[in-house]
Amino acid sequence: MVSRIPTNGHPSASARSTRDALRILFRHQRKMIAFFGTVVALVIVGLIFYPRTYVSDARLLVRLGKESVGLDPTATLSQTVDIEGSRETEINSELEILRSRALLQDVVEHMGPETILGTAPGGKRGWIATAFTPVTAVASWLFQTGNVGPDERAITKLEKSIKVTSPRKSNVIVIRCRARDPELAQRILETYLNAYQVWHVKSNRTSGSYEFFVQQSDLLRQQLEKATSELRDAKNEGSLVSIAGQRQNIQNQLDAIEAGMLTNGRSLAAAESKIAALQKELGDVPSHVSAEETAGLPNVAADAMRNELYKLQMREKEATSRFTDEHPNVKALRRQVAETQKILDEQEARRTQTTKKVNLVHQSVETDLMSETALAASYKAEAKSLQDQYAAIQSKIRKLNDNEFRITELARRVDLLETDYRNYTNHREQARIDSALEAGRISNVNVVQPATFVAKPASPRVRLTLLLGLIVGALGSVLVAFIAEYFDRSLKTPEQIEHELGIPVLLSVPRGFRHELLQN
Repeated sequence: MVSRIPTNGHPSASARSTRDALRILFRHQRKMIAFFGTVVALVIVGLIFYPRTYVSDARLLVRLGKESVGLDPTATLSQTVDIEGSRETEINSELEILRSRALLQDVVEHMGPETILGTAPGGKRGWIATAFTPVTAVASWLFQTGNVGPDERAITKLEKSIKVTSPRKSNVIVIRCRARDPELAQRILETYLNAYQVWHVKSNRTSGSYEFFVQQSDLLRQQLEKATSELRDAKNEGSLVSIAGQRQNIQNQLDAIEAGMLTNGRSLAAAESKIAALQKELGDVPSHVSAEETAGLPNVAADAMRNELYKLQMREKEATSRFTDEHPNVKALRRQVAETQKILDEQEARRTQTTKKVNLVHQSVETDLMSETALAASYKAEAKSLQDQYAAIQSKIRKLNDNEFRITELARRVDLLETDYRNYTNHREQARIDSALEAGRISNVNVVQPATFVAKPASPRVRLTLLLGLIVGALGSVLVAFIAEYFDRSLKTPEQIEHELGIPVLLSVPRGFRHELLQN
């Protein structure tokens, strides 16, 4: 027995609290060990009997492919799209397709709900799952809100088992599938990927586009043949090869005729000027010249004129004897006598006889005049012919202008139909390629990592669970000790006795020494 004499000196508060805490832990060490052992045992039992979960994962690469840069040919003829603005949208679209319910339904239909739920005959199930099957059935019956069939339960399980994610700033899509069996997880994920590839190809292509473009291209081909025939008939009617060629040909003819008319006009003017000069010269040059002259021959004409004058004078005298001077007959006879006398005075009593011959100069000028007259006549005939040709060309021009609108319209229609036919033919080939790609399941999504087979379970994680169990057991045991100390109202230390009873402690006996005293 050791006596304890109280003194005025007391240990520090920190030393006292640490000693008290250690005293509490030492006092409740059995409870702590029991709690710690129970927790560790429960964790070990849970790890032993907890169902194993296996994970199979796959990765898809969404590359820049035909679906990214091509538009639906039935919607537009354009072949461009904003690639930078659509990459994120494209990845999100593929994620939505992967998360669609229709895709899960295809997996359930292909594999069967019994395989996914683990209720198929001969399926691999743990003995715990088999033992708790009635409990599971009762729980499903209690918590179900309607007549839920196996297909719906299988789809719900797939929604929870399959996770689809995509890292940021990446074109890779990660797909993970959890199942109670590694082989089942791999099969589910493989079926899921196959169904997705089918849905991806269908969603990026238009059904029936190839038949549509075949029909439209055939229709355009018939219209093009009809328009070509109409254009050919119109050209045959107008004897045209082409509007531009015919217009150029007519323009050349018109230029040639106009040049000929100018030349003809100059030649005709020159010929007419030469004719006028020859006519003037012909008037100045006598047609005959004197070849021989004989003088002293009587003038028979003067003698006859003189006899006629005598007769008129006799008639005048007879009229004056019968009429007055103012009588018209008298005046007429006097006028005739005066005129005859005047003519007679101009005649010579004797005359010279001259023999003449043709003037060669006059004859040459007359020949030149006739030649120029004939040439001018030919120029006038040529001018008339040119005028007729010019009128004919003008008629052709008017006819060409009248037919130009029709032929141009037909040619424009042929060009448009030919362009449309070529475009539809190209789109028909594109649609055929799309159909072939769809049949071969070729797309811009590549499976860079197929569904993996991992024999190591993903859960539970033994090491982490044990570590957490040890930590929880240790912390819980300490907490149990302090809780037990809190609810224990007995006095254990001299300080408690002095504090509670208000009397000094004269002696304290250690626990071990007290046990020895009791034995003695």
